[in-house]
Amino acid sequence: MTTQINLEELNIIARGGQAEIYAYDNNKVLRVAKRPQDYDRIRYEYSLYSQLATSSIDVPRVYELVEINGAPTIIMDRINGISMMEQIKRNPFGAGEKAKELAKLHLKLINTSISGEITNTKKKAKYCIEYSEQIEPETKERIFEILGTLPNGNSLCHGDFHPGNILCQGKKRFIIDWSATSKGDYHADIAHTYILLRIVPKAPHVNSGVNYLQKMIGRSISSAYLSTIAGGSKIDLITLSKWILTNVAERTYHGMISERDDLRKLINKYFILQRQGKEDNYYKVI
Repeated sequence: MTTQINLEELNIIARGGQAEIYAYDNNKVLRVAKRPQDYDRIRYEYSLYSQLATSSIDVPRVYELVEINGAPTIIMDRINGISMMEQIKRNPFGAGEKAKELAKLHLKLINTSISGEITNTKKKAKYCIEYSEQIEPETKERIFEILGTLPNGNSLCHGDFHPGNILCQGKKRFIIDWSATSKGDYHADIAHTYILLRIVPKAPHVNSGVNYLQKMIGRSISSAYLSTIAGGSKIDLITLSKWILTNVAERTYHGMISERDDLRKLINKYFILQRQGKEDNYYKVI
C-alpha cells in the first residue's frame, strides 16, 4: 500500500545499514528502507516481526507495511528506551555485566522456535559470498568447501545481534532489526555477534572517536559474551572458527565499505592459521 507521508516533515531518530527510523507520532516510528537493494529485506523483516509477535522474546509490534516514495516502510511501535550500546557507553565499567546479559538474551533467541518461511543460514552465506566482489574465485572455492562441512542446524539466527539492536525499556529488552534473520546452526549467529563485538565496523553516521571507543569496549566484552554463551550451550571451537570465517566472507558482500580491507585481511589470516594447524584458535586472533 502506498501512503502519502512527507519524510522531510518528520524527525529522523536513528540510521542503520538497511533502514532509517523516523518518528511518526508519540507511539509509532517508520522504518524506511534506504536503498533499492534493501527493499526485499525490509519486506522480509515485516513478515518476521509478524511471526515473532507470539514468541517468547520481546520485539516491537508492527502495524502495516506501506510504501513511501517507492520504499517499503514498516509502521511499528516506538520503544521509549535506549539501546544496550548506549547503556554501555554511559557506564563502560558495567560492560562486563552487559555482555553477560547480551549472551543470556542471545541464548533465549537461538532456542526460540517460529513457523513460516525463513531463509536458510548456509544458503544465505553462500549467496553473499558468491556475489561478493571482494574475494578471489579461488578463495571463494576454499570457503565453500569449509561451508559444506558445517552443520545445517535448526536454530533461529538473528543475523545482526549486537548491543545496538537491543532496546531497553524498563526491565524489557526488545530485539530489533530482523532483516538478516535465517534458520540454521546456532554457531553461525554466535560467530557473527562475536565478530561485531570484536571488530566493531564503523557505521557511516559514527565519528572516528566514537568508533574507537566502541572498539575498545567491544574487545573487552567479546570474551565475557563468548564465555557466558559457552556456559549455556555446547560450543565447538573449530565449528565456531569456521563460522567466523564464513561470516567474515559474507560481510564482504553486505557489510560496510569501511571494513572491507580488514575483512579481506581476516580471511587471509584464517588460511595462514589453517596451514599451521591452528584454525581452531581463529576466534582469538580476529
